[in-house]
Amino acid sequence: MIPVWETSGWSDAEVGVAAIHALRADWASQERLRELALAAEPVAIREAALLAVALAPSNLPVLRQGVIAAQHEVRAASVAGLRADPLARPLAAHLLASDPSCGVRAAAATLLAGDPRYTPALRRAFEAPLPNPGVDPEAPRLEGALVRALVREPAVVEQVKGRLAALASDVRDLVLEHLWARPEQRPDVRALLAHEAALVRASAARALRRDPEAASALLDLAHDPSPLVRAAAVSVLGFDAVAAQVRAGRLADASEHTSVRVAIVETLRAGEEEMVRALLSDPSPTLRGVAASALRDDAASVAARRALLEDAAPFVRARAVSSLARQDALFDSVMPCLGDPDPHVRRAAIEVLGRYPPALSLLRRHIDARSPVGPAAMQALRDEPESLPLLRTRLRPARRVERRRRLRDLARDPSSVAGVRALLDDPDVLVRADAASALGDARDEAIVRRLDDPDPWWRAVAVRAVAGTAEAREVLLRRLGDGDGAVRAAAAEALAGDEAAAPRIRELLDEPAAAVRAAAITALARDAGSVERVAATLDEPSDMDGDPAQLAAARAIAGRPELAGRLRALVERGDYAAEVTRVALESLAPTDAPVDTLLGMLDDVQELDALRLPAARLLWAQGQHRAAVIARIDDPSPALRAAALELLGDDASAVDLARARLRDSDARVRAAAAAALRRRTPTDRGVALVELAEETRVATEGRLHDAPVLSRSELRLEVDPRKDAVIAWLCARLASDERGGAIAAGAEVARSEVPWGVKDVYLVRLPFDQEEAPLAAGVFPMHNLIEISAVARQLTAERSPSIWLVCADVAFSDLAPPELEPGTVAWGPTYFGVRICRSH
Repeated sequence: MIPVWETSGWSDAEVGVAAIHALRADWASQERLRELALAAEPVAIREAALLAVALAPSNLPVLRQGVIAAQHEVRAASVAGLRADPLARPLAAHLLASDPSCGVRAAAATLLAGDPRYTPALRRAFEAPLPNPGVDPEAPRLEGALVRALVREPAVVEQVKGRLAALASDVRDLVLEHLWARPEQRPDVRALLAHEAALVRASAARALRRDPEAASALLDLAHDPSPLVRAAAVSVLGFDAVAAQVRAGRLADASEHTSVRVAIVETLRAGEEEMVRALLSDPSPTLRGVAASALRDDAASVAARRALLEDAAPFVRARAVSSLARQDALFDSVMPCLGDPDPHVRRAAIEVLGRYPPALSLLRRHIDARSPVGPAAMQALRDEPESLPLLRTRLRPARRVERRRRLRDLARDPSSVAGVRALLDDPDVLVRADAASALGDARDEAIVRRLDDPDPWWRAVAVRAVAGTAEAREVLLRRLGDGDGAVRAAAAEALAGDEAAAPRIRELLDEPAAAVRAAAITALARDAGSVERVAATLDEPSDMDGDPAQLAAARAIAGRPELAGRLRALVERGDYAAEVTRVALESLAPTDAPVDTLLGMLDDVQELDALRLPAARLLWAQGQHRAAVIARIDDPSPALRAAALELLGDDASAVDLARARLRDSDARVRAAAAAALRRRTPTDRGVALVELAEETRVATEGRLHDAPVLSRSELRLEVDPRKDAVIAWLCARLASDERGGAIAAGAEVARSEVPWGVKDVYLVRLPFDQEEAPLAAGVFPMHNLIEISAVARQLTAERSPSIWLVCADVAFSDLAPPELEPGTVAWGPTYFGVRICRSH
């Protein structure tokens, strides 16, 4: 078999699954998630997509389709997602009784839980013998699901009591909780404290945590031979003097099992801080890590956690990082942990930094890392608008274009065409469609035979595949009368441009199905004899919001000067679907456009950008209402702000507006502002940063040396001979690569003044925006700023200079960084700067 389909193009399924989890609530990704839920391979991708689309009721058909999949993981995920479907319970009852997979039956039992109509079905499944876990590893999961569903049934609980030790820990805890809730059963639960199985004794201890009559027995369990039982007992002891003495003794006993001591630490109360602090140097890494989490957030605790970042045990470092959520400890302590060799430490750092918007851009480069780092980065970025396009790209296989190209080559080769034909039966619909397209291009008989396939999906695919072949023309004409609308539409599109077929296609304009009419209109777009009939479609009433036939008609008559009046009337009416109106707007000449309607669209901030943008362009082209367009530079819509800046050209009157938008929150607007300023004047030149660094001897052959500030004491720049070297190093470190080695070749530096009165301002200009800098120059602005700010805190100067990295290809004379107080930092998105503290 041809190896290119091994995973349908997914180079790393983990990345795809993480992207699906991160984008499950992203509206722009829903169509792609539905595609993946219907047909994706590998199974892990489809399973994740099914659970993601289950959030929307409109996706119930997709979930139902998954119930009949061949893979049991897909069936189980589909059943789990159908809990909101009123039709799903009978289906779940059927699967509970008949599906060969315990995982699917477990999902069905969970769906049926709480519905008394299906209690008999659940009882039958519970009483039936379960497969051995060696045969089906999901058998314990099914047993747990059935017990949870029937835990309120007294007869079932009585049956379960005899085999408590065999249950999963969480299921056993649930059963005992329900038993304790019934007063008549409490003596039986207390009796379990003496059960021969340690697992049962531990569950009984947890169930009795609110039982005052069990306090003495729980104290006795703190001396149980099993550490599992002792850990459960000390975690539920009260807080009286005797219990506190028992816990303190167990915690101080270095020979006590680690799990027992951990349970004590996790239940300590305020005022017992010193006991925790003593454990920070314990030989057990687990105890050191748990103690780091248990400390309060005072200054002493932050210092202790910082010290643990150097611990040899990854678990300790990860716990210390997770606990350092305070802003003042964030950048200089947590940032270096992104490079920790242990993935769990890196994940902890990402989870902490993900809470702070200035750090989010640094996390984007981690999204393709293997679990747990990549998924953590995606989760941290899922609510950041500027990261969503990057995450969406991870929902698509990396190699589908390559697969299509290779398929076409293989289909033309007699020695490999059989392998392509075999893919027509591939379980992945995307693979089947690509194989059909390749065989159609090769005019292969295998796809021609599918023109008469009983499945309409295959007839439609085959029709598209043979489009343009003379020998298939008669079959295509016959398919214009096919019983399936999708096939008729495909045949009409395949016959586009065939003048002899135009009369037959024209008959489809009276079809009741809008999709078929739209296909016919598209096919007749260049047929002169059909223009009036196509245009008349725009005047026909439609009960659809976004009628595809009207949209196709608008596209078909766009660009025909003789029909400009129809398009103008369409815009003026204002009651067509937005996409139809957009097509009309974009095809109108400025002289034909209705000015009052355009101004109304431009001023209505509730109107769609898809209409306001072409309206702005038409008004600008007319020339009489440019002031209205320029006013949109402050519009709430980023797309319209960017469009207004793009339309400015070299208009000198708008330079100040463009300068201000270099600090816009949206990357598109910042790019448009930079482009507008570049059009006004050629980019002036500063001093090459590499040359400055080498001249001041802080770099050699473009590679930066270590910081010239060696001590932690303050350094007064005015009286120190290293002043120039220090300033040059700070500038160069801002525009060097991630490790502070290579200085970006395109970076230039200039000394400038700014409107707020500071004389010593050093601007390092990198001719790329924040998004482009890592790829184009290897520079991560946020990361570099964090590093130089740590050095800058050791410096003072009477004039308090500021050092800036500017991510924009703009003349130095047009740069205006924001005002910055001494000792503070600016975190972008265009100006990344630090101002040195003022000396006194």
